[in-house]
Amino acid sequence: METIPRNSYTYFLKHLFGHLESSADGHFDQYMRNPRISKQELVKYLIQLFENYETDVAHYSDSQIAEGIEFIFDSSLSDWVFALRQGPAPLEDRLRAILGLKNIFSLCFEKRCVSSLAHCDEEGNSLNQICYMLWEITPLAKCEYLRDKEALYQAIAEVMEFSLKLNNKACIESGLHGLGHIVSYYPKASRIIERNIRRFRRIDPRLRSYAKYAMKGQIM
Repeated sequence: METIPRNSYTYFLKHLFGHLESSADGHFDQYMRNPRISKQELVKYLIQLFENYETDVAHYSDSQIAEGIEFIFDSSLSDWVFALRQGPAPLEDRLRAILGLKNIFSLCFEKRCVSSLAHCDEEGNSLNQICYMLWEITPLAKCEYLRDKEALYQAIAEVMEFSLKLNNKACIESGLHGLGHIVSYYPKASRIIERNIRRFRRIDPRLRSYAKYAMKGQIM
């Protein structure tokens, strides 16, 4: 394992997704140390990961992918997400990485999550939880005092709206969950929900009800 350079993209992927599923704590291989990369390199690797999901990540199991994504975005597990919020990587690269999450929703969550609703306590698989909670656990959705907040909110909201147009109920619920969290800071979030709300009735009437709460920022 240590023969792979710790600053390489290969090592980065193995650190995120190549952990042993049978490990005692359910997370990462204890012998796999953190990649030795700068924050700028981290953002470039995240772009590469998201844009090349099908070739670089899709072969991992649901639980491996779920834990890797959680590690990236949950600030209680790593500080990686702050490289997307605050730099020092150029804003253009950070926005490209954020928008790359569309691939995670369309190529991963859409295909691999159980089409169920977490806020209704319906059962899912190991990917459903991170799909539903992504925008709640990550400080990426809390940009109010940042210099680049408008551009960041616009990119985040674009990903959320993208998920509203998918067919898996878990993806739609995730987008509504996220938009409900940012509606107080980014008023356009409410309009995004409003222009998509009609299709929710056809998919599941409960999504329409959840959308109405999300428009007011009253989400669970």
